[in-house]
Amino acid sequence: MKKVATVLLILVCAAAGVIRWLDVVNYTDMATGFVTWGSHLWRYALAGGILLLLALASVSIGRRPEALEAQNKAQGLTAILSGLGFAALGGVYLANWQSLSGFQLVLAALYLVTALWMLLLGRTRFTEEFEAPTQSALVGMAGTLSLYLLTIQRFGLAPTGIVRVNYIFSALAALVALLFCTAQLKVAYVPGGKSGRWVWFSGMAAFLFCTCLALPGTVCGYWVGSEGLMALTESIALGFMGLMGAVYAVTAAGPERPQGESAPATWEVPRH
Repeated sequence: MKKVATVLLILVCAAAGVIRWLDVVNYTDMATGFVTWGSHLWRYALAGGILLLLALASVSIGRRPEALEAQNKAQGLTAILSGLGFAALGGVYLANWQSLSGFQLVLAALYLVTALWMLLLGRTRFTEEFEAPTQSALVGMAGTLSLYLLTIQRFGLAPTGIVRVNYIFSALAALVALLFCTAQLKVAYVPGGKSGRWVWFSGMAAFLFCTCLALPGTVCGYWVGSEGLMALTESIALGFMGLMGAVYAVTAAGPERPQGESAPATWEVPRH
């Protein structure tokens, strides 16, 4: 029943994405980011209402879903897809390295680290015996650094303002992607942790903001020439992470490990 509810909420988020696309195409000035019809507050009300719905629904999710402590190929596939997205993003940045600032060069290198982390995480979701992606959790922590910097960039350096809906949704997309990525980090290295509800909520929030609300604005911006290839690739990489969040949410809505039962004894950090 919880999986059905999760799928329905995913459809609600997708419907919000369709509405956002129509809004961007018809009622947004892509050059400035200002809306041309209605109040910008209605856009935030839609996103906030869905986010509140997700928060309320997360209460019903178990704290220790079995899917987070066992093999799960769907999670693995989307993690690898996300890794490939960040690898492409790092490549696009480095292909234009002569025009990049020092901050952007650091961000490009960290995108490649994030790609490596996602690929390693994806690999472990295919093994019969669930294991930590690397011997040290420092690799996973390094994999989240690009999202820290991206969040700082979008909130502190980009021309954000509450009336610029596209910019605000893009900044929030970076933030929720960071929250979801750190939630994954805990699950990957702390077996038996009670993180199911937070993984579910942060994954759904990543799908809402990264895939459904922020991506349409960037795609339209690239279409009319107000956004470049780097911005488009960045948004697509986050969109892939949002899809991964939706998959993690669906699987986390499955059966919960019985209270008192320990995680599989085969869960261990690889020694090679």
